[in-house]
Amino acid sequence: MQLVRLIYVSVMKMEYDKEEIKKILRMARSKNARNNITGLLCYDPKFFLQYIEGPRDAINKLYASINRDERHTDVTLLEYAEIEERLFGNWSMGFTPSAELDKSILDEYAGDDGKVDPFSFSAKQALSFLVEVVALKTLPHDE
Repeated sequence: MQLVRLIYVSVMKMEYDKEEIKKILRMARSKNARNNITGLLCYDPKFFLQYIEGPRDAINKLYASINRDERHTDVTLLEYAEIEERLFGNWSMGFTPSAELDKSILDEYAGDDGKVDPFSFSAKQALSFLVEVVALKTLPHDE
């Protein structure tokens, strides 16, 4: 089975409250577990930055579904690559809201305006950003 990773960012059509995000995560975790997909989601009221990894066919189908999802606009692929092993294998979908990110990460990746804009990330920057988020923050494992 060929494993791939995919990193994308999208604009959210509307801001979601905590309960709606929990509902989205429950559904994603259930579907991802069934399809052997793992990953991490960083949520900001203005964007989703997501890293997903798993079998090529499952990732391709999930990404096609994300592109059709009416909650997203401007879905932008930052990276699609074959991988030897998973980075986020413990989570069918780890989660962190941008409001809880460590200030040092925000400062390191902020643009001239002082804000993090994942649409400006290279694939390498997006991957580094997400790895640092995990390293500096204890994310809950799937429930």
